Order: sequence, then structure tokens, then C-alpha cells
Amino acid sequence: MRFLKKLLIFLFFSNILFQNNVLGSWGKGELKLSKNTMQHLMMYMYGAGNPTYDDDKSKHKPTIFVVSEDGNWSYYQYCPYTNCMDADIPRARKKCEKNSNGSPCYVMALKRRIVWKNGNKKIKIKKSMLKDPISVAQAIKDGGFYDGDIYKLAGINYETGQNTDKKITGQIDEYDYPLLISGLSKEHKQSWRDYVEGGNETYKAWVMAKRLDGDMSWGFEANEISWEDVTKKALDRCDKYIKNQPNKYPNNSICVLYYKGTTPTNDSEKISVANTYYGNKKSEIFFNSNLYLLNNKSFKTNSNNLSSANDIVSQLKNLKELLDSGAITQDEFEKLKKKILN
Repeated sequence: MRFLKKLLIFLFFSNILFQNNVLGSWGKGELKLSKNTMQHLMMYMYGAGNPTYDDDKSKHKPTIFVVSEDGNWSYYQYCPYTNCMDADIPRARKKCEKNSNGSPCYVMALKRRIVWKNGNKKIKIKKSMLKDPISVAQAIKDGGFYDGDIYKLAGINYETGQNTDKKITGQIDEYDYPLLISGLSKEHKQSWRDYVEGGNETYKAWVMAKRLDGDMSWGFEANEISWEDVTKKALDRCDKYIKNQPNKYPNNSICVLYYKGTTPTNDSEKISVANTYYGNKKSEIFFNSNLYLLNNKSFKTNSNNLSSANDIVSQLKNLKELLDSGAITQDEFEKLKKKILN
């Protein structure tokens, strides 16, 4: 009897500890999803699998959706089988935090039930609601998790759960993409729109790396800190793809800064940023093998040019400091800047 009593007490407290650990993984407090994360959540609710694999082109059972505290990154798991195991919460959080740029990730949804506690009423997406994606999006918005225009979200393919090129309203996407972005995948386009429309941050950087399949991997960052900060964080995210799956990229691949805000970068900016992040040698090898990326196709990225690009950046920084200190006027700044760039 003593043994049985001790066993029951042990099981009782073990269950309490387990429940506390699970509940401690649930998010709480204010959470605002970016447009890209909101669209990812919609795919999760509709059971979208991994389109890379032939057997995952149909809808599945959503099990867990994890999101970063800043609302900019997410990860989810789904079950393609009739009988499904419980969600692997530690693994899901770890996967999310791998690409969340330091923002901790917590559980937002289990199956189709929102468990993130933000002080509003509880949300459960019923199967009957899935007939109308606008109703699903509106329920999430009403729950205080999204401040954007739900009518600008991507549509949903009812057979696969994947986003479509049409808007959630059924209208065709007529967004004015840059030429470089317009020929890429729909996921790429959706991220570009999130990058452009996601906020009014002062500093935004968009980087990409060419893959062997002809598409591009990308990374972007936006904040109020500095150009250097957003550029490094965008490169960190993009470069992680190359390091994790090098067989999908050409030899000596690097990520290139293509846009500062929505302004395309020039040759000197591309080379200078790559030189700072990857080092002179790796940058030189890459650009000399991929001259098509530069506006001046005859440009040779030898050490002299790399040094020259760094000198230009240094001069522009010094010039900006003079302007900010009041030592020169805006007109003088523009004239000197044009002289340096020419």
C-alpha cells in the first residue's frame, strides 16, 4: 500500500509539472503578426503541407503553430496520417527560433485553437468556417492578432491549403513588383510585399542568393537602428540557407544586397557590403564568376576595386557626419556626394 500511495503521489506531481511546462510554452501578452506570418497562419489553418514533396500536395491536419514574439517569424507542424501523435512543442519552438533573429518563439495555436493569451476572447477556427477564408482571417483579426487589411492577404487553394497568386477576395494579384522580383515564386512575391508594406521603419535591407534551381533565397530586415544592423541581420538570415543546404547553391555562393528600402543598390554597394560580410577574397571570387549581377558587366572586382568601394562608403559616411553636425548645407552635401559617386 505504501508503494502504491507513493506511486500515485509521484504521478500526480509529475502530471502537474508536465502541465506547467506545456502551459509555459504558450504565448501571452500582445502579439501582432506581420503580413507574411498571418498568411503562414492561414496556410496552417487550412492544413497546407510541404509542396516540395509529391505526397504532401493535399491538405493535412494542423497540429501546432509557433510564432516569434515580434510576430515576424513562424513555424508549424502538420499530420498527414489518420492517427496523429501530440505536437512536439520543444522541437517546434527550437525550429522557429532557428530563424527568428533572436526573438523567442511560443505556441500560438494547437490544432485550430488559438492558445496565445492576449487578453481577448478565445478563438477556435471551426471546420465550417474554412469555407470562407475571409471569415477565418477576420476571426484572427478580431482576436487582436493582426492589424493589417485582411482583404490584401493571399488567397487559399482549397485542395492544397497553399497560398495562391490571387488575393483572398479572389481577385488576381496586380501588384507592381520590381522586375527582379516579378519573375520569382509567389512566396517570394508575398515576402516582398510584406517587406514593402509591413511598416514604416527607417532602415530596410533586402538580400538574395541565386539557387541552382533558378529561384532565389532571400532575407530581409527592417528596424530603426541603422543600415549596418539591418544589412547584417538580413545577410545572416539569407546566409543560413546556404550553410544549411550548400548542395542547392553554386560553388562559392554568397548573399547579395539588392535593395536598401525599395531602391536598388549600385555595384559599389553590392561589392562593399559583400566584402565587409564575407571578406575580400570570397567576395572577389564570387563577383568575378557572376559579373551578370553587376550593372557594369566589364567591372573587375579585384582588390583595388574592392578597396575603392570601401573608400567610397567611408567618404560618404564622413560626409553625412558633416551634414548632421551642420558643418555643410544640404546643397553642399548633394554636390559633394555626386562628386564622390562619379
